[in-house]
Amino acid sequence: MDLVHCDGSDSTIKSQTYCDIPITTLMATPFNMVWGSSISAVVIAYNQYGDSLTSILGNGAIILTNPDAPT
Repeated sequence: MDLVHCDGSDSTIKSQTYCDIPITTLMATPFNMVWGSSISAVVIAYNQYGDSLTSILGNGAIILTNPDAPT
């Protein structure tokens, strides 16, 4: 996982409550996704108190050269 882009200690990420993972991260090792791949993800947030519950499985984003909005 690309912790550089999802580091919760970053004040911008904390205030906006989201982070972006560059498509180049998903296309590189260890993920090796290709154009047209479908991305499914769950999220677990963590801090000094422990881990959150796991989010529901998200799916529907497709890797395109011109990204569409997630579903």
